[in-house]
Amino acid sequence: MRKGFTLVELLVVLVIIGVLVGLILPNTLKAIKQANNKECASNLRSIDTALQLCYTETRDWAQCDTVGELVPEYLDVAPVCPFGTTYTVVASDRGFISDKATHFAVWPPRNIDHN
Repeated sequence: MRKGFTLVELLVVLVIIGVLVGLILPNTLKAIKQANNKECASNLRSIDTALQLCYTETRDWAQCDTVGELVPEYLDVAPVCPFGTTYTVVASDRGFISDKATHFAVWPPRNIDHN
């Protein structure tokens, strides 16, 4: 009686593992992209909330016009975008808001599944 694997058995195992990886990898990458989108959207909403809190307390938009000015008091830590771009604040007709166009072409993002 022989011990060990034959070359054919080894190749069959490798093919099965390759097929499993091929089935799992696309779904995993899609889930990671959705998680990054949700994290970025959450960070943008947090920045907008911090801007409104800052203006409510100070009544001066000049003290609330950068993300760096919001961090010590209104945000626990500086938000980091999972896509590598920095969060910025832009002027609007209501004061200042986070620059969503840098991160999403359409706001709110429509490609995020809200289930």
